[in-house]
Amino acid sequence: MSVHGVVVAVLLGLAVGLVLICAVGVMVMRDPLQRLHYVSPPATLCAVLITVAVVLDQPQKQAWLKTLLVTGVLCLMNAVVTHATARAVRVRERGRWQAAADERIPIVGQRRYVGQDDEEPSRGRE
Repeated sequence: MSVHGVVVAVLLGLAVGLVLICAVGVMVMRDPLQRLHYVSPPATLCAVLITVAVVLDQPQKQAWLKTLLVTGVLCLMNAVVTHATARAVRVRERGRWQAAADERIPIVGQRRYVGQDDEEPSRGRE
């Protein structure tokens, strides 16, 4: 086997290994939102590894373009599907998407929480 073939085999092996590790992660995690973290890498990282392997192995540019197109769509849609799934899980668990004031979810970079009023209530005024 040539060095070229070894590189392609290693890339494909890495992709398969990553999928197996992520499958174990999905089985081990208890929470649906935790499982989402293990569903995303196969759709993006493995697609990129397989694309690089195809580009290295195939002399036809048509195969390159198709693989690049599929990988691009997978990477873009992965974020959309992950967000939609997380939103659906939250709606199923809480009954709504919006955060309630009693959840005390901190806003990054600010010293207040989601649902907290922007202005302090006026004191002494009626």
